Amino acid sequence: MNFKETAPKIVSCVGGAENIQTHTHCMTRLRLVLVDKSKADTAAVKAIPGVQGVVDQGGQYQIIIGPSVEQLYNEMLPLMPATGAKAPVKENLDSGEKPSIWSQVFGYISGCITPTLPVLIGSGLISAVLALCTSFGIMSKEGSTYVLLNALANAAYSYLPVLVAIAAARRLKTNEYVAAFIMFALCSGAVSGVADLTIYGLPVTTVKYTSNIVPALLMVPVMAQLDKLVLKFSPDAIKSVIRPFLLAMVMFPLTLLILGPIGTIIGNALANFCVWLTSFGGLSMAVLSALHPLLVMVGMHTVITPLIVNEITTVGSSLLFSKALAANLAIAGSALAVGVKAKKAENKQAGLSTGITALLSVTEPALYGCLIRLKKPLISAIIASALTGIFIGIFDVRAYATASCSFLTLPIFMGGTMTNFYLACAAAVIATVLGFVITWIIGFNED
Repeated sequence: MNFKETAPKIVSCVGGAENIQTHTHCMTRLRLVLVDKSKADTAAVKAIPGVQGVVDQGGQYQIIIGPSVEQLYNEMLPLMPATGAKAPVKENLDSGEKPSIWSQVFGYISGCITPTLPVLIGSGLISAVLALCTSFGIMSKEGSTYVLLNALANAAYSYLPVLVAIAAARRLKTNEYVAAFIMFALCSGAVSGVADLTIYGLPVTTVKYTSNIVPALLMVPVMAQLDKLVLKFSPDAIKSVIRPFLLAMVMFPLTLLILGPIGTIIGNALANFCVWLTSFGGLSMAVLSALHPLLVMVGMHTVITPLIVNEITTVGSSLLFSKALAANLAIAGSALAVGVKAKKAENKQAGLSTGITALLSVTEPALYGCLIRLKKPLISAIIASALTGIFIGIFDVRAYATASCSFLTLPIFMGGTMTNFYLACAAAVIATVLGFVITWIIGFNED
């Protein structure tokens, strides 16, 4: 893909910069919120070389690119409107039917979590490497190198609420630096988890704000509304001074007294929901693993990401995330089977290249470029995912960090006992082999 040529084509095909309300990207997709979706020429977008598909879901217009999405996004940035506090606010999304409340909520949560994923992935892999080094005696936990790198890894989760607040503020077009300023104060040692505090004579509920993303998700929308009032009624001469002062002085105590405790209750409830969701062992994980490829198809897999992040920050590990291990490598196995068994050169090339990509990084190329197009391999991958999910559920295979599940990222399953890591490796092999064998047996119609 020629990023300099592709970037303006995509902006033009979605209706121009003036039709883009907000924009971000995840590991493989451009995620745009459009002012009027009817202005987007989806067929033209799909015809652009390098575009693997388009999904309109959850209030987002998602353009599937693959692992090189960040390079393309960086080329598109100068061509798209700013999403910071000074960007104009367009109140009416879509000239036709407006997205439902649930779509807006899920879109907001997903849009706030997605930009933080590279940091969480980096943190998880650093923790995994440290676990490997200490397990094999390469590094001591008392050594300065371990202590410093461990501090780097822990910072991602400790200050995750700050990153979420920045992403939320950008999405809601309020000042991201003031949002970060407030969350930094809440995550400080003087506030987070400290008992018997009062503010303005009112007792403050003890809340651990570090690693707690829900208060940030609640705080920023309230701050955005307050920001609109401040901008509307404050005199221009003192607006730049009074605005950050009022936002901080109102939102900090409001979060301490109301939003923080509510966020903690919601966060604990979500963690308990994850525990319940996976409490049926093999049956739970079979269903969740089978659903994962379908959720990726419609771009809704990121809706579950906040649950997974909250589960890791609350419990310390995630069984729910292990469904991605089963599904991703089952998809890889199915694509490889297509590559080996196919007679047409284009199918053979697509299966082998995307299958290898899925084994080592991401699955969208295999899913969109091979499995969905041939249909039966997708069914085979879902069956393989479900069977591997049973294995994962029975042996309670848990992830201790987030990353795109592949053979390269298996160290994210280190953190508890080494047995958990060995079982994760076994699950990866099982999923790949089952995906390959079931696809080979069921077959597919190349025409």
